[in-house]
Amino acid sequence: MGDESELTDAQKLTLAKNFILQSPPAQQLKVVEDVRALVGTSVLTQQHELSMLKMLNTKEFAAVSLPSGEKILLTPHGELPDGTFLDPSSKQVVSVDHVKLACVNVQPMDAALLKTVEAAAQLRDPIDAAMRAHVEEVLPTGAVTTYGSSSASGMEIICCVAVLNSELANYCAGRWWGEWKLSCSKGGNVGQLTGTIKCNVHFFEEGNVQLTDGGTFHAELPLTGDVGEAFAKKIALFEIEFLTKLEEIYATLSEQVIQSLRRRLPITRTKFDWEKHTVAKLAMDLQTQAGLR
Repeated sequence: MGDESELTDAQKLTLAKNFILQSPPAQQLKVVEDVRALVGTSVLTQQHELSMLKMLNTKEFAAVSLPSGEKILLTPHGELPDGTFLDPSSKQVVSVDHVKLACVNVQPMDAALLKTVEAAAQLRDPIDAAMRAHVEEVLPTGAVTTYGSSSASGMEIICCVAVLNSELANYCAGRWWGEWKLSCSKGGNVGQLTGTIKCNVHFFEEGNVQLTDGGTFHAELPLTGDVGEAFAKKIALFEIEFLTKLEEIYATLSEQVIQSLRRRLPITRTKFDWEKHTVAKLAMDLQTQAGLR
């Protein structure tokens, strides 16, 4: 007779997907390996693994190095229907191995894609250049990919930033990624800048501690003058604001939460001496009253 509590294959696959999509930074392949051992290859097929890794890489803006040495971020904004990814800077389409996180092929954009990219180049290019300079200064191993689109109503620029710091030999890894959108109405002098920052840090030496946090931001951005420089300066202010909030959280954890978990002293503010004769006698009396002696 079967166990009625046994999960169906569909339920197991859903759980497997949840585990994989919540993988700590730089440890997704290890999570896949462990989940595969738990649910079996008949449930977590190779096709499912590839699909889930692709979802994870795209969700977290994973970086892939191109043959030129430049990096491209894998984001939902650059994913094409055939599973390839846009690189607006080099005007190429990139095929990716999502297991190895490696570029397997690059092709020039077709005429339609090229027209779409070039339509927003007057705003996309200076923002991309300014953000690359900013990231090179504050996140030297980070990457930037900036997209642009144009319509009859105006332009939209989306700049994605991400960096992965992996030191698994030292039992830690972390990821930082941001997404910034500038919406500009045709003929307008001010654009609307909105964005998010997310971070995920994992420490697992003699324990398992993981911090995930994020923030959302909004501001108006003048479209006169050097828009790229103004864009990058505003993002820098948002990042400082987010880091300040993180520092406040750390202080609260140290002063309130962590200290409350430690053993406190009695009201006398002195340690309890269990070796004293009166303490031993009190313990024996309590045991006698409880019928233990």
